[in-house]
Amino acid sequence: MMDYFRLRQDDRFTDVPVLRDIRQQLDTRDICPKRAHHIADSMMFYVEAGKDTFYPDVLDQQLFLVSERLKPLIEIYAPDTIFKDVPLVDLKQERQSNYYLPIFEELEALGPGTEYYRDQQTVKEPVLQYERLGSKRIFRVKESEKPFIVVRLDAAESMLRRDFTGLKLERLVVV
Repeated sequence: MMDYFRLRQDDRFTDVPVLRDIRQQLDTRDICPKRAHHIADSMMFYVEAGKDTFYPDVLDQQLFLVSERLKPLIEIYAPDTIFKDVPLVDLKQERQSNYYLPIFEELEALGPGTEYYRDQQTVKEPVLQYERLGSKRIFRVKESEKPFIVVRLDAAESMLRRDFTGLKLERLVVV
């Protein structure tokens, strides 16, 4: 049985860009393959950031975004992923960083033993059900309201072999 990991932003980095006015440009319910055509191919977001703000390869506090450096690797392991161009612009620092909103294939992957928070939509302790995973190497867990991105061991190792910064891989329980 293959190991699986949750891909997240490394929470040790606290000074990261904060996107402004997300709801004016994007209905987050459209972030799925069936509704992706409702999202513009390119959306510029202004950000609040300081001189020393760190731009990690994964941002996941507001939207799940990946850097221009990480995108090609995702394309290798999840070729059906739809990407929307998301330049992040900091007017004060006169800086632009190119990110992408990946729209991953969704799988109903959670099995018995998964624990949720009180809202019953946010996953607290995930348990993946192996039979549901198929051969997918990177996917989004459909049962989670917030972006919950899972990568298989081969994709995770490939990420770790490269010089990506600000991403975190958490091993998941698979039954």
